[in-house]
Amino acid sequence: MQPPGLRRSLAAVSKRESKMGIAMNSRGLIGTVLARARAWASTGISARSSPTPDLPGRSFRSMGTLTAVTLGGGYADRLEAIAEKIQAMFDRMESEMSVFRSGSAICELSRMAGEAPVAVPEDTFRVLSLGRHFGSLTEGAFIIAAAPLVGLWGFNGAPVPISPPSDRSISKTLELVDIRWLELRDGTAFLPLKGMAVDVGGIAKGYAVDRAYDFCLSEGIKDFLIDFSGNVRAAGQPSPGESWQIGVRDPFDASRMLGKLALPSGMAVATSGSYERFVDVAGKRFSHIIDPRTGYPVTETSSTTVLCADAVTADALSTAFFVAGRDGAGELLTKISPVELLLVPEQRPMDLCLTPGFDKILTTSRGEHRSLLNCQ
Repeated sequence: MQPPGLRRSLAAVSKRESKMGIAMNSRGLIGTVLARARAWASTGISARSSPTPDLPGRSFRSMGTLTAVTLGGGYADRLEAIAEKIQAMFDRMESEMSVFRSGSAICELSRMAGEAPVAVPEDTFRVLSLGRHFGSLTEGAFIIAAAPLVGLWGFNGAPVPISPPSDRSISKTLELVDIRWLELRDGTAFLPLKGMAVDVGGIAKGYAVDRAYDFCLSEGIKDFLIDFSGNVRAAGQPSPGESWQIGVRDPFDASRMLGKLALPSGMAVATSGSYERFVDVAGKRFSHIIDPRTGYPVTETSSTTVLCADAVTADALSTAFFVAGRDGAGELLTKISPVELLLVPEQRPMDLCLTPGFDKILTTSRGEHRSLLNCQ
Protein backbone atom coordinates (compact mmCIF):
# COMPACT_ATOMS: atom_id res chain seq x y z
CA MET A 1 0.00 0.00 0.00
CA GLN A 2 1.37 3.42 -0.97
CA PRO A 3 1.84 6.09 1.71
CA PRO A 4 -1.03 8.60 1.43
CA GLY A 5 1.22 11.61 0.87
CA LEU A 6 2.73 9.96 -2.20
CA ARG A 7 -0.61 9.16 -3.77
CA ARG A 8 -1.31 12.82 -4.37
CA SER A 9 1.99 13.45 -6.15
CA LEU A 10 2.17 10.39 -8.36
CA ALA A 11 -1.29 10.87 -9.81
CA ALA A 12 -0.65 11.93 -13.36
CA VAL A 13 1.98 9.38 -14.34
CA SER A 14 1.28 6.99 -17.19
CA LYS A 15 -1.69 4.65 -17.07
CA ARG A 16 0.59 1.70 -16.37
CA GLU A 17 2.23 3.47 -13.42
CA SER A 18 -1.12 4.65 -12.04
CA LYS A 19 -1.82 1.05 -11.06
CA MET A 20 0.14 1.86 -7.91
CA GLY A 21 -3.13 3.27 -6.58
CA ILE A 22 -2.39 6.99 -6.43
CA ALA A 23 -4.86 9.90 -6.66
CA MET A 24 -4.27 13.55 -7.61
CA ASN A 25 -4.68 16.60 -5.37
CA SER A 26 -8.15 18.07 -5.47
CA ARG A 27 -8.64 21.79 -5.90
CA GLY A 28 -11.16 21.70 -3.08
CA LEU A 29 -8.67 20.24 -0.59
CA ILE A 30 -5.89 22.71 -1.23
CA GLY A 31 -8.38 25.57 -1.44
CA THR A 32 -9.70 24.73 2.02
CA VAL A 33 -6.23 24.52 3.52
CA LEU A 34 -5.07 27.74 1.91
CA ALA A 35 -8.19 29.48 3.15
CA ARG A 36 -7.24 28.39 6.66
CA ALA A 37 -3.75 29.81 6.20
CA ARG A 38 -5.15 33.14 5.06
CA ALA A 39 -7.47 33.22 8.04
CA TRP A 40 -4.54 32.65 10.40
CA ALA A 41 -2.60 35.46 8.75
CA SER A 42 -5.51 37.89 8.97
CA THR A 43 -6.26 37.19 12.63
CA GLY A 44 -2.65 37.66 13.70
CA ILE A 45 -2.51 34.37 15.59
CA SER A 46 0.80 33.90 17.36
CA ALA A 47 3.28 31.71 15.49
CA ARG A 48 6.31 29.84 16.66
CA SER A 49 9.52 29.66 14.69
CA SER A 50 10.88 26.19 14.13
CA PRO A 51 12.99 24.87 15.63
CA THR A 52 12.82 26.70 18.97
CA PRO A 53 14.67 25.97 22.22
CA ASP A 54 11.55 24.81 24.05
CA LEU A 55 10.50 22.30 21.38
CA PRO A 56 12.13 18.89 20.93
CA GLY A 57 14.26 19.03 17.78
CA ARG A 58 17.17 17.24 16.21
CA SER A 59 19.33 18.02 13.17
CA PHE A 60 21.43 15.70 11.02
CA ARG A 61 23.11 15.69 7.61
CA SER A 62 21.93 13.66 4.66
CA MET A 63 22.17 14.06 0.87
CA GLY A 64 24.94 16.57 1.50
CA THR A 65 22.78 19.01 3.43
CA LEU A 66 21.05 19.63 6.75
CA THR A 67 17.75 18.22 7.95
CA ALA A 68 15.85 19.38 11.04
CA VAL A 69 13.08 17.34 12.65
CA THR A 70 11.01 19.22 15.23
CA LEU A 71 8.15 17.68 17.21
CA GLY A 72 5.37 19.29 19.17
CA GLY A 73 5.94 19.71 22.88
CA GLY A 74 4.05 16.56 23.79
CA TYR A 75 6.43 14.23 21.95
CA ALA A 76 9.82 14.98 23.54
CA ASP A 77 10.30 11.37 24.61
CA ARG A 78 9.80 10.17 21.02
CA LEU A 79 12.28 12.51 19.34
CA GLU A 80 15.42 10.38 19.24
CA ALA A 81 13.70 7.25 17.93
CA ILE A 82 11.72 9.17 15.29
CA ALA A 83 14.72 11.21 14.12
CA GLU A 84 16.95 8.14 13.88
CA LYS A 85 14.46 6.31 11.69
CA ILE A 86 14.02 9.36 9.43
CA GLN A 87 17.77 9.74 9.11
CA ALA A 88 18.13 6.07 8.19
CA MET A 89 15.39 6.49 5.59
CA PHE A 90 17.06 9.56 4.06
CA ASP A 91 20.51 7.94 4.06
CA ARG A 92 19.14 4.91 2.25
CA MET A 93 17.54 7.12 -0.40
CA GLU A 94 20.84 8.97 -0.81
CA SER A 95 22.65 5.68 -1.42
CA GLU A 96 20.09 4.85 -4.13
CA MET A 97 19.68 8.22 -5.86
CA SER A 98 22.85 10.28 -5.46
CA VAL A 99 24.73 11.29 -8.61
CA PHE A 100 27.86 11.53 -6.46
CA ARG A 101 27.87 7.84 -5.46
CA SER A 102 29.15 5.65 -8.27
CA GLY A 103 27.24 2.62 -7.02
CA SER A 104 23.84 4.30 -6.79
CA ALA A 105 20.94 3.12 -8.92
CA ILE A 106 20.78 6.56 -10.56
CA CYS A 107 24.45 6.43 -11.56
CA GLU A 108 24.03 2.88 -12.86
CA LEU A 109 20.98 3.96 -14.90
CA SER A 110 23.00 6.74 -16.54
CA ARG A 111 26.03 4.48 -17.07
CA MET A 112 23.90 1.90 -18.87
CA ALA A 113 22.13 4.45 -21.07
CA GLY A 114 21.70 3.11 -24.58
CA GLU A 115 22.70 -0.40 -23.51
CA ALA A 116 20.29 -2.15 -21.13
CA PRO A 117 17.56 -1.56 -18.54
CA VAL A 118 18.61 -1.34 -14.90
CA ALA A 119 16.73 -2.73 -11.89
CA VAL A 120 15.99 0.13 -9.48
CA PRO A 121 14.67 0.11 -5.89
CA GLU A 122 11.03 0.98 -5.24
CA ASP A 123 11.62 4.53 -4.00
CA THR A 124 13.91 5.28 -6.94
CA PHE A 125 11.30 3.93 -9.36
CA ARG A 126 8.68 6.22 -7.82
CA VAL A 127 10.96 9.26 -8.00
CA LEU A 128 11.76 8.55 -11.66
CA SER A 129 8.02 8.24 -12.32
CA LEU A 130 7.46 11.56 -10.62
CA GLY A 131 10.29 13.13 -12.60
CA ARG A 132 8.69 12.07 -15.86
CA HIS A 133 5.32 13.31 -14.64
CA PHE A 134 6.61 16.77 -13.68
CA GLY A 135 8.51 17.05 -16.95
CA SER A 136 5.22 16.67 -18.80
CA LEU A 137 3.24 18.80 -16.36
CA THR A 138 5.63 21.77 -16.64
CA GLU A 139 6.15 21.34 -20.40
CA GLY A 140 9.88 20.91 -19.97
CA ALA A 141 10.58 23.64 -17.42
CA PHE A 142 11.58 20.91 -14.96
CA ILE A 143 13.47 17.93 -16.38
CA ILE A 144 15.40 15.31 -14.42
CA ALA A 145 17.13 14.32 -17.66
CA ALA A 146 18.96 17.67 -17.82
CA ALA A 147 22.07 16.16 -16.17
CA PRO A 148 24.17 16.38 -19.38
CA LEU A 149 23.48 20.13 -19.53
CA VAL A 150 24.32 20.55 -15.85
CA GLY A 151 27.66 18.87 -16.41
CA LEU A 152 28.34 20.95 -19.52
CA TRP A 153 28.24 24.08 -17.35
CA GLY A 154 30.58 22.65 -14.70
CA PHE A 155 28.20 21.40 -12.01
CA ASN A 156 27.88 18.07 -10.20
CA GLY A 157 31.62 17.50 -10.15
CA ALA A 158 32.24 18.26 -13.83
CA PRO A 159 35.13 20.62 -14.67
CA VAL A 160 34.15 24.27 -14.91
CA PRO A 161 34.63 25.41 -18.52
CA ILE A 162 37.08 28.21 -19.28
CA SER A 163 34.46 29.89 -21.45
CA PRO A 164 30.70 29.38 -21.83
CA PRO A 165 29.76 26.31 -23.87
CA SER A 166 29.24 27.00 -27.56
CA ASP A 167 25.79 27.14 -29.10
CA ARG A 168 26.72 24.03 -31.08
CA SER A 169 27.68 22.00 -28.01
CA ILE A 170 24.53 23.10 -26.19
CA SER A 171 22.36 22.22 -29.17
CA LYS A 172 23.94 18.77 -29.40
CA THR A 173 23.51 18.17 -25.66
CA LEU A 174 19.86 19.23 -25.81
CA GLU A 175 19.23 16.20 -28.03
CA LEU A 176 19.76 14.04 -24.94
CA VAL A 177 17.41 16.03 -22.69
CA ASP A 178 14.00 14.48 -23.17
CA ILE A 179 12.52 12.68 -20.18
CA ARG A 180 9.74 11.24 -22.35
CA TRP A 181 12.27 8.67 -23.54
CA LEU A 182 12.75 7.29 -20.05
CA GLU A 183 11.29 3.78 -20.00
CA LEU A 184 9.90 2.44 -16.72
CA ARG A 185 8.66 -1.12 -16.56
CA ASP A 186 8.36 -3.81 -13.87
CA GLY A 187 10.86 -2.25 -11.46
CA THR A 188 13.39 -1.39 -14.18
CA ALA A 189 14.42 1.86 -15.84
CA PHE A 190 16.08 2.47 -19.21
CA LEU A 191 17.54 5.50 -20.96
CA PRO A 192 17.56 4.60 -24.67
CA LEU A 193 20.28 6.98 -25.91
CA LYS A 194 23.94 6.74 -25.07
CA GLY A 195 24.96 9.87 -23.18
CA MET A 196 21.59 10.41 -21.53
CA ALA A 197 21.72 10.88 -17.75
CA VAL A 198 19.32 11.74 -14.95
CA ASP A 199 19.68 13.74 -11.76
CA VAL A 200 16.75 13.53 -9.34
CA GLY A 201 18.20 16.10 -6.93
CA GLY A 202 15.39 18.49 -7.84
CA ILE A 203 12.71 16.25 -6.33
CA ALA A 204 14.45 13.68 -4.12
CA LYS A 205 14.45 15.88 -1.03
CA GLY A 206 10.79 16.76 -1.42
CA TYR A 207 9.97 13.08 -1.91
CA ALA A 208 11.96 12.22 1.22
CA VAL A 209 10.08 14.84 3.23
CA ASP A 210 6.75 13.34 2.15
CA ARG A 211 7.95 9.87 3.16
CA ALA A 212 9.05 11.20 6.55
CA TYR A 213 5.73 13.02 6.92
CA ASP A 214 3.77 9.81 6.31
CA PHE A 215 6.07 7.91 8.66
CA CYS A 216 5.46 10.36 11.52
CA LEU A 217 1.72 10.11 11.06
CA SER A 218 1.92 6.31 10.99
CA GLU A 219 3.78 6.45 14.33
CA GLY A 220 1.00 8.50 15.92
CA ILE A 221 2.92 11.80 15.87
CA LYS A 222 0.39 14.53 15.14
CA ASP A 223 2.46 17.70 15.64
CA PHE A 224 5.77 17.99 13.80
CA LEU A 225 7.77 19.89 11.21
CA ILE A 226 10.38 18.48 8.82
CA ASP A 227 12.82 20.86 7.14
CA PHE A 228 15.13 19.22 4.59
CA SER A 229 17.32 21.99 3.19
CA GLY A 230 14.37 24.34 2.71
CA ASN A 231 11.88 21.64 1.70
CA VAL A 232 9.41 21.92 4.56
CA ARG A 233 6.21 20.14 5.53
CA ALA A 234 4.37 20.38 8.82
CA ALA A 235 1.48 18.74 10.64
CA GLY A 236 -0.62 19.94 13.54
CA GLN A 237 0.69 22.70 15.80
CA PRO A 238 3.87 23.35 17.77
CA SER A 239 1.67 24.21 20.77
CA PRO A 240 -2.09 24.65 21.24
CA GLY A 241 -3.34 27.78 19.48
CA GLU A 242 -0.11 28.34 17.57
CA SER A 243 1.02 27.59 14.02
CA TRP A 244 4.33 26.56 12.51
CA GLN A 245 6.04 29.65 11.16
CA ILE A 246 8.34 29.53 8.13
CA GLY A 247 10.89 32.16 7.20
CA VAL A 248 11.57 33.00 3.54
CA ARG A 249 15.17 34.00 2.87
CA ASP A 250 16.06 37.28 1.19
CA PRO A 251 17.79 36.12 -2.02
CA PHE A 252 20.00 39.24 -2.04
CA ASP A 253 21.00 39.19 1.63
CA ALA A 254 21.68 35.89 3.39
CA SER A 255 21.67 37.62 6.77
CA ARG A 256 17.96 38.49 6.72
CA MET A 257 14.58 36.95 6.10
CA LEU A 258 12.43 38.38 3.36
CA GLY A 259 9.26 37.47 5.21
CA LYS A 260 7.40 34.79 7.09
CA LEU A 261 4.26 32.71 6.71
CA ALA A 262 2.20 30.42 8.86
CA LEU A 263 2.38 26.95 7.34
CA PRO A 264 -1.00 25.18 7.42
CA SER A 265 -1.12 21.63 8.72
CA GLY A 266 -0.39 19.12 5.98
CA MET A 267 0.96 21.70 3.54
CA ALA A 268 4.48 22.01 2.17
CA VAL A 269 6.73 24.83 1.01
CA ALA A 270 9.95 24.81 -1.02
CA THR A 271 12.32 27.51 -2.24
CA SER A 272 14.77 27.54 -5.14
CA GLY A 273 17.40 30.27 -5.35
CA SER A 274 20.24 31.38 -7.59
CA TYR A 275 22.33 31.98 -4.45
CA GLU A 276 22.49 28.27 -3.59
CA ARG A 277 25.08 27.05 -6.14
CA PHE A 278 26.88 28.78 -8.97
CA VAL A 279 30.03 28.76 -11.08
CA ASP A 280 32.18 31.58 -12.42
CA VAL A 281 32.85 31.21 -16.14
CA ALA A 282 35.00 33.81 -17.87
CA GLY A 283 34.35 36.26 -15.05
CA LYS A 284 30.56 35.85 -15.08
CA ARG A 285 28.52 34.05 -12.43
CA PHE A 286 26.03 31.43 -13.58
CA SER A 287 23.33 29.74 -11.47
CA HIS A 288 23.13 25.96 -11.19
CA ILE A 289 19.52 26.08 -12.40
CA ILE A 290 19.66 25.43 -16.15
CA ASP A 291 16.71 26.03 -18.46
CA PRO A 292 16.34 22.56 -20.03
CA ARG A 293 14.50 24.10 -22.96
CA THR A 294 17.37 26.38 -24.03
CA GLY A 295 20.42 24.83 -22.38
CA TYR A 296 21.49 28.05 -20.66
CA PRO A 297 21.52 28.96 -16.95
CA VAL A 298 18.59 31.07 -15.79
CA THR A 299 19.63 34.69 -15.26
CA GLU A 300 16.38 36.61 -14.70
CA THR A 301 15.09 34.92 -11.52
CA SER A 302 16.57 35.26 -8.05
CA SER A 303 14.30 32.93 -6.06
CA THR A 304 10.95 31.17 -6.11
CA THR A 305 8.90 29.80 -3.21
CA VAL A 306 5.98 27.43 -3.78
CA LEU A 307 3.25 26.47 -1.30
CA CYS A 308 1.15 23.42 -2.12
CA ALA A 309 -0.25 20.17 -0.73
CA ASP A 310 2.88 18.00 -0.69
CA ALA A 311 6.64 18.44 -0.59
CA VAL A 312 7.69 16.67 -3.78
CA THR A 313 5.35 18.85 -5.84
CA ALA A 314 6.60 22.00 -4.12
CA ASP A 315 10.20 20.88 -4.75
CA ALA A 316 9.70 20.30 -8.47
CA LEU A 317 7.54 23.36 -9.07
CA SER A 318 9.89 25.75 -7.28
CA THR A 319 12.46 24.86 -9.95
CA ALA A 320 9.93 24.98 -12.79
CA PHE A 321 8.75 28.46 -11.82
CA PHE A 322 12.36 29.60 -11.40
CA VAL A 323 12.96 28.57 -15.00
CA ALA A 324 9.68 30.06 -16.24
CA GLY A 325 10.45 33.41 -14.62
CA ARG A 326 8.05 36.29 -14.22
CA ASP A 327 7.09 36.28 -17.91
CA GLY A 328 6.17 32.59 -17.99
CA ALA A 329 4.85 32.08 -14.46
CA GLY A 330 1.30 33.20 -15.17
CA GLU A 331 0.82 30.79 -18.06
CA LEU A 332 2.32 27.93 -16.09
CA LEU A 333 0.04 28.67 -13.14
CA THR A 334 -3.05 28.26 -15.31
CA LYS A 335 -1.93 24.73 -16.17
CA ILE A 336 -0.86 23.44 -12.76
CA SER A 337 -3.02 25.26 -10.23
CA PRO A 338 -3.76 25.06 -7.39
CA VAL A 339 -0.47 26.32 -5.99
CA GLU A 340 0.61 29.54 -4.35
CA LEU A 341 3.79 31.21 -5.61
CA LEU A 342 6.28 33.90 -4.60
CA LEU A 343 8.77 34.82 -7.33
CA VAL A 344 11.60 37.35 -6.88
CA PRO A 345 13.14 38.55 -10.17
CA GLU A 346 16.85 39.25 -10.44
CA GLN A 347 16.51 43.02 -10.18
CA ARG A 348 16.81 45.95 -7.79
CA PRO A 349 14.84 47.45 -6.21
CA MET A 350 13.28 44.18 -5.16
CA ASP A 351 9.90 43.27 -6.60
CA LEU A 352 7.84 40.47 -5.06
CA CYS A 353 5.69 38.74 -7.66
CA LEU A 354 2.98 36.74 -5.88
CA THR A 355 -0.22 34.89 -6.47
CA PRO A 356 -3.15 36.50 -4.61
CA GLY A 357 -3.17 33.68 -2.04
CA PHE A 358 0.53 34.07 -1.25
CA ASP A 359 0.09 37.82 -1.01
CA LYS A 360 -2.44 37.29 1.78
CA ILE A 361 -0.31 34.97 3.91
CA LEU A 362 3.19 36.48 3.49
CA THR A 363 4.23 38.98 6.16
CA THR A 364 7.17 41.26 5.32
CA SER A 365 8.75 44.04 7.34
CA ARG A 366 10.25 46.44 4.82
CA GLY A 367 7.33 47.18 2.55
CA GLU A 368 8.84 45.72 -0.63
CA HIS A 369 6.89 46.38 -3.81
CA ARG A 370 4.43 43.62 -4.62
CA SER A 371 3.10 42.61 -8.05
CA LEU A 372 0.25 40.13 -8.33
CA LEU A 373 0.71 37.30 -10.80
CA ASN A 374 -2.20 36.67 -13.12
CA CYS A 375 -3.17 33.04 -12.68
CA GLN A 376 -6.67 33.13 -14.15
